[in-house]
Amino acid sequence: MTDQPHLGLLVTATRAACEVEIGCGNGHFLVAYAAGKPETHCIGVDIKEKRCLKAREKAAKRGLTNVTIVHRDAGEFLLTVTPGSVDAFHIYFPDPWPKSRHRKRRFFTMEALRLMHAALRPGGRLYFGTDFFDYYLQAKVLVALHEGFSLTDDSAPEPVLSSLYGQRFVDEKKTIHLFSASRAAI
Repeated sequence: MTDQPHLGLLVTATRAACEVEIGCGNGHFLVAYAAGKPETHCIGVDIKEKRCLKAREKAAKRGLTNVTIVHRDAGEFLLTVTPGSVDAFHIYFPDPWPKSRHRKRRFFTMEALRLMHAALRPGGRLYFGTDFFDYYLQAKVLVALHEGFSLTDDSAPEPVLSSLYGQRFVDEKKTIHLFSASRAAI
């Protein structure tokens, strides 16, 4: 469970299914998800070093060998991913940057979507969830405008609510907005 700057080499070497959580935080979702999918290589990416350390510790305590945590900016990370090497991206409760003047800082942009599209295998999935309705709409519209994705009826994996924010929003009885999309076959 070390930093892996070249995901494509790692994916090719393992030949396993590969799923990536962008903004894995302390690893609550990723570890719970990876425990239920031992055949899948689960990669968590987060920009905060302390969060990465906590996520690594959680995975190690559970003896998970299918988890890699990468301490890196998500946009930079996406630039290193080998095209067609990822089965799914999970993005749950990213910083919504709620003030109008800050929205340009949001991760989910058309450029990030293009990079994820390139990284996904045909039929690969994209899962997104937030408690912030405006961000949900923005992300869903971007996916609808991108010709390489189709919105699906798939629900997010159950452990999504086990994340720190997922549990907090459930406890606060906030509405959580989720959607999924599939990469079109080539």
